[in-house]
Amino acid sequence: MMFFKVLCLFSLIFIHSNLFAKDGSAIALIYHRFENNQYPSTSISKKTFYEQLLYLKENNFNVLPISTLVEFFYNEKPLPKKSVFITVDDAYKSFYEHAFPILKKFNFPFSIFLSTNFVTENEKSDFVSWQMLREMRKYKGDIFNHSHSHNSFVKFSLEEIRNDVLLAEKILDEKLGKIRRVISYPYGESNKIIEGLIQKLGYKIAFSQHSSPIHFKENKYNLPRFSINEEYGELKRFKQIVNLKPLVLNFFEISKNNKNNTSLDITFTSKLNNKNINCFVNDGILTKEIKENLIKIKLTELNENKRYRLNCTLFQNNQLHWFGKMIIRENDKFTF
Repeated sequence: MMFFKVLCLFSLIFIHSNLFAKDGSAIALIYHRFENNQYPSTSISKKTFYEQLLYLKENNFNVLPISTLVEFFYNEKPLPKKSVFITVDDAYKSFYEHAFPILKKFNFPFSIFLSTNFVTENEKSDFVSWQMLREMRKYKGDIFNHSHSHNSFVKFSLEEIRNDVLLAEKILDEKLGKIRRVISYPYGESNKIIEGLIQKLGYKIAFSQHSSPIHFKENKYNLPRFSINEEYGELKRFKQIVNLKPLVLNFFEISKNNKNNTSLDITFTSKLNNKNINCFVNDGILTKEIKENLIKIKLTELNENKRYRLNCTLFQNNQLHWFGKMIIRENDKFTF
């Protein structure tokens, strides 16, 4: 009898710990340039960046290294509440000059996704050197793969993608020592076939550039990140982003509804109150209806060679929940 009680107690603890692990969520942020007014859509001022990090510090957010996210997905180690990941794509020198000193001051870990073809010792270049990268690694900076050439993977053959990823991997390992197998897609663009290749190459997780909180049911090879820049980086919006919770969907399906590839039908449902979910798209026309608890969205007038970002939100119990999806129309086909 005593053995049975102990076994039951152990089982309850095990089940509770697994549920707790799977219930965790986090926000991943993506930055590019700093103090560069020529590129407001990819740059942010160091003043604004400082204010953002100060908010995280003063409000007890857990700024974590990417390794924590790998452990979350593969070993079900729980994410603490208010988890945030700071990522930087492309390794512009402006990050080293303006943002890195601020990160050191706050003692926050960060991740750089690096396209190896652009690393240079040329002092006039916009990109960092290997020496700068080694210095940043000493101060909680992880360096990860962002391809060699920084060309969109959806325009490459699988063999070209494979060669490009492995070349960057080889250079990174030689210059910095063996790095953890984490990658972000150039321009955030991928598809299921590309994601399968990245998994076969031994990568644990991969990042895109659509906006959504990360949760346990998320696709590990298409993880979302919120883009932070001067156009949309004001502190009010930043506070909203880092406090978001995921809008977890039970079912999600996209299908074409005409021969001209100019429109899509999207159907999904959530455990939360479907009637109060609002959806938006950055271009094209969106119409929404609810049938038998299913949300049906029609996207029309979708033009060629564009990236569309579908975002759906729900405000419930004083908490904003968010779901995001990137849809790419490349020539006569969609990628999602």
